[in-house]
Amino acid sequence: MQQINQRKIKLYGNPQVSESKNLNEIKEALEHTLYVPERKLKSKIIGELLNYLDLKFQKKSYPITSFIALRDSEICGFVICQIDPYYTSYGRKCGTFGWIYADSLETCDLLMRECAQFTRLYKARKLRGPINCPKSLGGIGYQVMGFEEPMLYGVAFNDPKSKVLKYLAQLGYVKESQYSCVRVEQKTWKNGKKIDKDIVLRYTNLEGIIERKDEILNLGKNSFHDILPDASGRDERFNEFIYAFTQIPDSTRKLYEDFKPREYSNNPHFIEAWENCDLGNLEVFAPMAFDRYTGELVGILLGLPNLYEAWSGNPITRCNVDTAMVRRDYTGKGIFSALNNIGQQTARQFGITYFEGTTIWSNNSLAIDTIFPHCTLIRKHYILQKRV
Repeated sequence: MQQINQRKIKLYGNPQVSESKNLNEIKEALEHTLYVPERKLKSKIIGELLNYLDLKFQKKSYPITSFIALRDSEICGFVICQIDPYYTSYGRKCGTFGWIYADSLETCDLLMRECAQFTRLYKARKLRGPINCPKSLGGIGYQVMGFEEPMLYGVAFNDPKSKVLKYLAQLGYVKESQYSCVRVEQKTWKNGKKIDKDIVLRYTNLEGIIERKDEILNLGKNSFHDILPDASGRDERFNEFIYAFTQIPDSTRKLYEDFKPREYSNNPHFIEAWENCDLGNLEVFAPMAFDRYTGELVGILLGLPNLYEAWSGNPITRCNVDTAMVRRDYTGKGIFSALNNIGQQTARQFGITYFEGTTIWSNNSLAIDTIFPHCTLIRKHYILQKRV
């Protein structure tokens, strides 16, 4: 840590913490501290995170920094802290910490003290995390279940042997929100087999998704998202999806086999959707639902392709079903289930065979059993917070 050492007079004994916006220092810290279950992905993930930080650091008014802890000149802790103006917890502004590593309670304490001070500096009174921005890369929450599952783009990961969760609890951070990930077990959901005649399902290409940005963001305002904790800026989140879609290799955009809609399904809504799109140029991870008579967008599923597979040089076979939005006044029409059904059936024609619903707010465990009876719980994460 030559660059960091130059800024320290004494680096022996107790951990010493430095604030840093130097990308070279941060890269070195991440190389020492970041645990990645699939090690060959580590350099790519660090590169993506550094690109994100570079863009944020260039925005002089955007509150974000990192803290690096050293003991006897060795890196022993790291954390990123930021105050995203569009990030809220139950509708309220708060600071967040993410990408945290600490080798001891003492190191964790020093890092979190710095984060708390940074948060107070920007008039926020709650500190919450881990929020590993950008969410599509790092996910949210501290993983406590599902370590045997393969990595999935957009889902948080951490070392199963890490004691950071225990350290945070000892420092007064409380498990405030629980998030679950579920493996979709059934290809077809019963509630989506019969759809109201006033609903039409559609696919479009990437350009079409971008053109409908305002409609999609407005749909978000009129769906259930506003009542959830850990809501991020819709604009930035939308851009994360677009970025992921642009990273899909051409091989994933080719039909897996000769596809004849009328031979593949007898569902008139599905056949109509397939026959009214260009099957050779569609955004397979974003099925949409419209009001047939007004043309308004009333539902959408936004999935994230598992870019981890592509970055490893393998075909993309897994989908993170990250976001489901149905307009409040259109609930009960089978739209969510219909989007799942056509989403799965279409994606399978492009080699996508695995679907996982992720980051489902599950403080009430009955929600998983009631809303997702056709799924199996496979991962669990906690978000902690503390008044600072």
